Amino acid sequence: MRLARRASLVVVLLLLAPVGTASAEYAWVLWLQVSNEDVVGQSFSVIRAYPTQRRCETDKPKDLVTGEGSPGSRRVNHVCLPDTIDPRGAKSK
Repeated sequence: MRLARRASLVVVLLLLAPVGTASAEYAWVLWLQVSNEDVVGQSFSVIRAYPTQRRCETDKPKDLVTGEGSPGSRRVNHVCLPDTIDPRGAKSK
């Protein structure tokens, strides 16, 4: 009976071990988003990865708008997203 308890404890610990390590691998990515008024769509570029969302948000530069309201105006945003999200969309095969 004692051996069965010990085996059950080992199984439970092995099942819970990956939960603790998964959060350590999680990262946040700072993206540069550029959109032009006269061009349909927007472009995204990776600037840097961070271990936490708070660190990413702290290092994020201020957003910028140039030529607002005029043709050719441009908006530059900085966005922090989890590393599991790619704002560029799915890659085609």
